[in-house]
Amino acid sequence: MPTQEDRIPAFEQTTAKYRPVLQNIAYELTMVKGLTIDQVGITQDLRKSMGNVKERLTGIEERLTGIEDQLETILTFLRPS
Repeated sequence: MPTQEDRIPAFEQTTAKYRPVLQNIAYELTMVKGLTIDQVGITQDLRKSMGNVKERLTGIEERLTGIEDQLETILTFLRPS
């Protein structure tokens, strides 16, 4: 079994050999993290917007129901007896 003094140069050599690969992985992880953070923000904005759309649609449905009721009342008055 190699001594610690023998293992350190081997470790340094291995680290130097794989440094470009590790730097590339670190760069790509940083990019993925940034994209993920942006996507989370976009998703939250969309969720808020969808909530607003649902509220507005509910208001429109209520108004249409009221209009339908008024039209039905008008039609009952216009029908011949």
